[in-house]
Amino acid sequence: MTPLLREMLDEMRRVLTFDDIRAGIPEPEQKRADVSPLYMHWEDLKRRAEMQETRIAELDQDIQQMSVWDDYPMSRIDQLARQGQSLRFWRASQFEYNRNRREWEDNYQAEIVAFQDDSYYFVTTTPLQATIVLQGADEVTICPSPVSTLITLQTQAKDSLRRTQLEIGDFALQHYRSVEAALGLHDTLVIPTKRRRFWNRLVRVCRFLLRRKRELR
Repeated sequence: MTPLLREMLDEMRRVLTFDDIRAGIPEPEQKRADVSPLYMHWEDLKRRAEMQETRIAELDQDIQQMSVWDDYPMSRIDQLARQGQSLRFWRASQFEYNRNRREWEDNYQAEIVAFQDDSYYFVTTTPLQATIVLQGADEVTICPSPVSTLITLQTQAKDSLRRTQLEIGDFALQHYRSVEAALGLHDTLVIPTKRRRFWNRLVRVCRFLLRRKRELR
């Protein structure tokens, strides 16, 4: 458990701000003989934040993918499905679309949605069970939600992440000393003075220059 607690203490230290340290980290009301519940809760908070960050990244990909379709009414997919029709999404170069335009519009009810980067983005409507191949076009797999909905969902996810991050910061502030004591440590948070910061920076620069000198030999 000790290595895990040391890692937890390092993570908590990174979360705490300069103002937190300067104001003073509160001492625990009573020493905990067992801090494993704190560790479990800390891991739960981290997992929640990671899941929220993943969700935000996924939504960002969906927004980028759907940006060209803007707020095309995705409800048409279900409406047409109830009528035995399938709505499919495609991309083709300007040359290919113009070359096949009549065939695609007459046979597959092709409808242009957007033109971007010399490519047409369009939809077709065909019988639900029909298999079609449009030579010169690529079928596009899309998210079933319009951009405006995805942006709203991402905003909500970001708000949830901010709340979790605040909760992580509060937890670190309240329980840092308990974890520190469980490791037999004391006062591991130090605010460097200006002089100490200067010398620390100077030492790092000297070490970097020495490494570079060795590499160039």
